[in-house]
Amino acid sequence: MRLAPVPAGAAGAAGTAVAAVTTHARKRHRPVHRRAGLPPRTWLILVITGLGVALAAGSLVALRTAGTTRCGASALLVPSCGAWWGMYLPVSNDGQLIPAVTGKERFLGRRLDIIERYHDMSASSDGIFPGPAEKQLARNHLLLFSWGPAVWSTSTRYRWSLIASGALDRTVIIPEARRLRAFHHTVFLTFSSEPDGAVPALGTPAEFVAAWRHIHDVFARAGVRNAVWVWTTEGYLPHAATIAALYPGNAYVDWIGYDPYNYYTCHQTRWLSFAQTVEPFYHWLMARHFGGKPFMLAEFSTVPDPLDPGRAAAWYQSIPPVIAALPQIKALIQWDSTVPGCDLTIPSSSAAARGYRQSGLSPYFRKELP
Repeated sequence: MRLAPVPAGAAGAAGTAVAAVTTHARKRHRPVHRRAGLPPRTWLILVITGLGVALAAGSLVALRTAGTTRCGASALLVPSCGAWWGMYLPVSNDGQLIPAVTGKERFLGRRLDIIERYHDMSASSDGIFPGPAEKQLARNHLLLFSWGPAVWSTSTRYRWSLIASGALDRTVIIPEARRLRAFHHTVFLTFSSEPDGAVPALGTPAEFVAAWRHIHDVFARAGVRNAVWVWTTEGYLPHAATIAALYPGNAYVDWIGYDPYNYYTCHQTRWLSFAQTVEPFYHWLMARHFGGKPFMLAEFSTVPDPLDPGRAAAWYQSIPPVIAALPQIKALIQWDSTVPGCDLTIPSSSAAARGYRQSGLSPYFRKELP
């Protein structure tokens, strides 16, 4: 659990399923046909010239994919083997997003599968997505949009009951549905992440469910077929009863996400290994028959141990065998940022970063994107 808002710029389940599952469109790739009559040498020159133009224009160039595993992904972006490897980078300026991602990828020695982005419900760039840089990233990354019921610039927070009433449909919900419908990539989408930490400030669990279902239904009526719905809670077991009551229903959820952290010194708790951090809520979900859905660590991280720099490195290095033993977890997104009182970043010069890099190069996380 993050226990802090993102700043500006940045089958036995509760609830009854009452609507049909949304059908999600696969990305279609148009085949390339040669024009008759051009000799192979001419084609080689054209290809080289085109590549030079693309590089000069600053287009993203994917890292080498040697060592990646060929396995398919479903229409709901569930990989048929292993898990996606992603990251949240605290970049508020659209123009800085691509350099931040490519710089991180150079250090990691691989492309990140998922880039997580946070947006509010304003009419500014904070609330309009996908933005230009996000559209460019979507050419060779999956995007997870976390949509918060707020306007960051004015510190406004919308109650779930207001959203469920339809009061924001014309100005916020429908315009965003149209933007995503026009986007030619399937994306992950979550609304009001970590709602268990927002009860009762934003309303009751029933009001959250009503708001989630309302947005889902508005998107369906608008013809959105490329949103994969990720219901994300803190995954904090003392909130278990509240979490169960917050579930919108199987017909409204495609993935289940949770946000496990090892806070250690910044919350004055004992050190938790990666397994101790992620396993308890995983087993809670499985015991309550949520296992029909793929799971996602929508945020995860650890603080360093100031007395033992190698401890965080070992925490990250242990990820592949732990996740392999938790097969419903199909995506992991590291939170490379801070929250009040906690530095959860992994600086490139740190032992933790080297441990994270090592795990990211594991074959379990080397997938070709759909």
